[in-house]
Amino acid sequence: MSGNTILRGGLATLILLLAGLGGCAIGHATGITTPRRDIAEQVALIRQHTTIELPADASAPVPAAILLHGCGGLRQVQPDYATALLEAGYGVITVDSNSARGIGRFAAMSQVCTALRLWGRERAADIEAALVLARENARIDDSRLALIGWSHGGWTVLDALDYAGEGRVPPGLAGVETPPLAGVRSAVLLYPYCGFPVRADGRTFPSDIAIHAILAGRDMVAPTGDCTRLFERADAAGHPVDHVTWPGITHAFDEPAAPPDPRMEYDADAAARARARIIDILDRDLRDQG
Repeated sequence: MSGNTILRGGLATLILLLAGLGGCAIGHATGITTPRRDIAEQVALIRQHTTIELPADASAPVPAAILLHGCGGLRQVQPDYATALLEAGYGVITVDSNSARGIGRFAAMSQVCTALRLWGRERAADIEAALVLARENARIDDSRLALIGWSHGGWTVLDALDYAGEGRVPPGLAGVETPPLAGVRSAVLLYPYCGFPVRADGRTFPSDIAIHAILAGRDMVAPTGDCTRLFERADAAGHPVDHVTWPGITHAFDEPAAPPDPRMEYDADAAARARARIIDILDRDLRDQG
């Protein structure tokens, strides 16, 4: 086989790959590939893949946080935060969006983390479903809820906020009888992905949800510049985002079992500081609501 033949074959493969990526992006952006479900079906999708934990000594309905993992799925970081939140008196609702869709670790890394599958705007429907599960539980105060999203989970929260600011639920979701993000008072983003294809641009965030973010100064996975520009637009539109950038830390700085990726380094001190900061945020945003 000649070198020219091999070259032509390689170029053809590359063209087909790029065409597939482009088609995937168009499908997601237009909503053509977004699954259509009513809220009952969406709840059924995540119910068996959602864990609800409550403080052991809770004597009355407690405020709660909904945890949304990064693109790779649930990691040790979510239980670590859940433990801290439970000790502080908060309920915890952890949604495993990947497992609910049969997405294993390899598919997560090769498809979700590369934006071939499960964009934030689609996954945002999981938040509305998790809110239904919160309302079902009499030990949760569904008027005092928070969203906490890591990386892809942060993207998901951003897009959910964007839709809620427009007064509508995520695309493909039907039958929601409550206002979008009803009961949510606080949203916390940890090293969120803020670049394309994130839908949110900050200009239409809800005015009744306090938004906070912790960015990593050495983030080479989700560049902080994309987020700071988004937050500047939000500030200019009258929807301020309380955000800090901590120097010296990387993407997934709070994940003790980070993958073997030189762009991610665990920092135990920064992780403890982040957990403490989030509890302080929830104490301000949720405790005063009761």
